[in-house]
Formats: sequence, structure tokens, C-alpha cells
Amino acid sequence: MNSDVTVGKPIIMTNETNYELEDVHTIGKHLCKDVFHIIYGKWNPSDGLVIDRSYNRYYARGNFGGIQLRGATIIDRDNVTGDDVDNILSVPGSEPGIVVFVKYHYALLNFLRNYHNFTIKYRVARGWSGRLKSGYRLGVVGILARNEADVAATGIFQRINRHAEFDIIHQSWEFKSGFIYRITPELTNAAGGGDFFKPFGSSVWIALLLTLLLIVIVLKLSGTLLFKTFQNELNLSWAAYIAIVVGTLSQQGIPGIISPRFSLKVAYSSLLLLVLVVYNYYTSVVVGGLLSSPGSGPETVREIIDSPLIVSFRDIGYHKILFRETKVPIIRELYDIKVRPSREGKDLPPVYTDVVTIVPFLKRGGYAFHCEMTEAFQEIAYEFDANDICELRTAKGLFNDLRLMSFVLPKRSMYTEMFRITMMRIQEIGLVKRTLTIHKIEKPICQSGGRVHPVEFFGVSTAFFVLCGGMVLATVLLFAERMSIRNTKKAKHGSPM
Repeated sequence: MNSDVTVGKPIIMTNETNYELEDVHTIGKHLCKDVFHIIYGKWNPSDGLVIDRSYNRYYARGNFGGIQLRGATIIDRDNVTGDDVDNILSVPGSEPGIVVFVKYHYALLNFLRNYHNFTIKYRVARGWSGRLKSGYRLGVVGILARNEADVAATGIFQRINRHAEFDIIHQSWEFKSGFIYRITPELTNAAGGGDFFKPFGSSVWIALLLTLLLIVIVLKLSGTLLFKTFQNELNLSWAAYIAIVVGTLSQQGIPGIISPRFSLKVAYSSLLLLVLVVYNYYTSVVVGGLLSSPGSGPETVREIIDSPLIVSFRDIGYHKILFRETKVPIIRELYDIKVRPSREGKDLPPVYTDVVTIVPFLKRGGYAFHCEMTEAFQEIAYEFDANDICELRTAKGLFNDLRLMSFVLPKRSMYTEMFRITMMRIQEIGLVKRTLTIHKIEKPICQSGGRVHPVEFFGVSTAFFVLCGGMVLATVLLFAERMSIRNTKKAKHGSPM
């Protein structure tokens, strides 16, 4: 098919002075099909070479005459035969055991089939690839690598180790996997939106505490020296100065009666300036976070692991193979925390499930679903209302190394060049874009302002913990003071006169 073989055949009754030029090709040498001889020109001594200008190799060889090619595809279901493939893959949309990009590449293969006039006998595989200990290749990749199929109604990742085994004829499907979930106040708080320590980093909090401690020491030393120098000065205790600093930090001001000495005035002015900057910045960050639209929620695999989300995965082979064979630490951690714990007897979705089953849980909130995201968007658009769609969030998925799916044939296939040209022409006239629009559903657009969520306990838990801690500490100090006073009184009454 790819070779340019021309045979000069003598014309009978011309004493071998006139020749016919024949284009020699076959539409399936590996299938033991006939060799075709098509006359496209003549040669004679008087006129020379005369070519039929209407002859086109591409069109002449492009009609396969109804030949049956060997095909392979992926349907992860039981009791599916090759005769069922056309009925199953011809309907757009997500179905159990079938990923959307398989249906998309099946549609592209139909363009080739109709254009070149051939039929396909399908062989159904349950997965894309795999390898036994003996080295035997599994899945569609193994079928194509062994030249057991001529075409494949699926796309594959063209990894580096596959370039020597397959020819790419087209690339247009971008594989985007990720976690889909609905944002809730709990997720916003889990991501740090309700943490009152979040506006400042650890180093800032430590520096602030050390600075306030230094201010208390300076005020106490200054007050003690002034008390010893001037008789009308007050000698306050350490606790009094700590209360003054804490009150000033809380925007409660400083005592109305302060020393007229410039040293203490400068110290108090520095404290007020520090509080002005720190307090205003802190409150602006906290209030801005509370008044803004619902937070982004978890955005990475690490944040998904740390969140309270219950995670499910598309019931398809590549997820199970990933968890079985991966050595990536964060994926192993995700598996141990989110996948391995048993869910039997609980009102929870299965770990591996389909889109129709998981969407009601996604609408409820608190659940995440990992899949190729376009597979879930259509069902979400049907089930979610306008406010729910505005609260829909996505996070990075587990398959981010390669994005572009490849439509491939076995290496050095006799159909590679012709199918590649046909796919370019199909793309030029817009059929590829139209097919993408049908099969690749985009994320629903937010057309509402979203809900205003009330602040939950998670959002103010830090303040309550600080309050409770202060009350407990005050109670402990109260008993300590009582015991100290009691011991002091006993010592006085028990001492000799």
C-alpha cells in the first residue's frame, strides 16, 4: 500500500515497442488478498511517456472494496463479544466499563472505515496493557505489538518505550484526569480557610511573641527604675504589664493613667504602632477570607489526602493497575488512607464505581470522584442545580505525566501513510472538532452567584480552643494561688514569736 511499484507491461501486437504502465498494489498482503494492477499510463517510442492525468494513487488505492480488517478495542465488561462492539460504542456518553475516549476513537475509526470502504472484525480486550512474568504482552497494546490487529478503536499513551512498536496516525484527545467534588464549609476550613493562625506563618508568630515578651521586660524594668528614682511613680507587677500588653494587642487600649516620663511614653507608642500594623493586617486577611466566595478547597493530591473527603474512583482497569503497580509514595499513601479501609455496612459509595452511582453523593457534598473529568460533567450537568454547579471544584489527578492520546497502528503497517493522510483531511474539514464536541463535555459554567455559607464551628474552633485553654490555665493558677496563700499563712502562724 505504501510502496510505489510501477510495472511496464508490453502491449500485445506491438512487437514490444509500446508499453502500459501499471500501478501495482494490494489492500491486504498480510491477509492474503489479491494484488491489483491498474493502468495509469502508456509509453511508446513516438509519443514517449503519456500519463493519465485523472489517475490519483491515493483515491485508486483508497477503496478497499469491503475488505475485512482485524480490529481491537477495550470494553471492561463480562460477556462482550466482537459482534457487540458497534452497538455499544456507537452511542456517545459514559457507560460502565467504557471510557469516553474509546468511543471517540471508535468514531474516528468509523470515518476511516466509511471513507476507505472496509469492515472490521473486532477483538475485545479488558485493558490497555500489562505484562506477564513470562514477558507476554497483555491488552490492546499487546495485540497491536504482535500484529494481531490492523486497527484499534481506542487511544493509548505513546510512552517512550512504545515508539518502536506503533505508528501514530492522529492525536487530538487530551486526557485530563482529576478529582471532582463539591465545596463545603468543612473543606474550606480543612484547607486553612477557618484557621485563625493561618494569616501569619510560624516564624511571624514566634517573632511576635518574642517581641511582646521583650516589651513586657522593658516596661517592667523601666517602671522599677522610675519607681526607685521618683516617689510618685507606680510600681506595677509583672502580671499588670502582661495584661497591659495583651489588652493593647487586642485593641483595648492602654491604662488611662500612665507615667509622664518620656521613656515609658516611647515604649507605649512603639507598642501601639506595632499593634496597629499587625492587627489591621491580620483582621483584613481573616475578614477577606470569610467574605469572599467559597474557597478553592483541596487542589492537589496531598490536600485530598489531608481533607475529610471520601474518595471513589472510576471502575475501570487503569485505576486498579495503578494502585497495584505504582511505587510513587504519595499514591501509595492515598491508597492506604482513602482506598484500603473497608466500607462494608456503611452508607458510602464503593471505592470503584460508575458515574451514575457517584453523582448523587457528589451533590450531597463530602465526596470526591477520580476519573477523566469529561466523563462526569454531562451527568453532573443533569443532576446539579445552578448553585451546586458554582460549588463544583476539581483537583489534580493521578495521571499527569502524559496528556495527549495517540491513535495508533502497528509499526510499519501498510495502512499508516494512507490513514494518516485521511485523518489530516478529516481534521481540515472540521469533522474532528465536531466529534470532539460530541464526546468531550466541558465543565458546566457557573451561572449563579453561589450560596453564602454560614460560618461553621470548624471556622472558629481555634478561638474556642484558645478561650478554653485560657480558662483552664486560669483555674489552675487560681488553685495554685490559694495553696500559696494558705502555705504563707501557715508559715506565719507557725513561726516563733
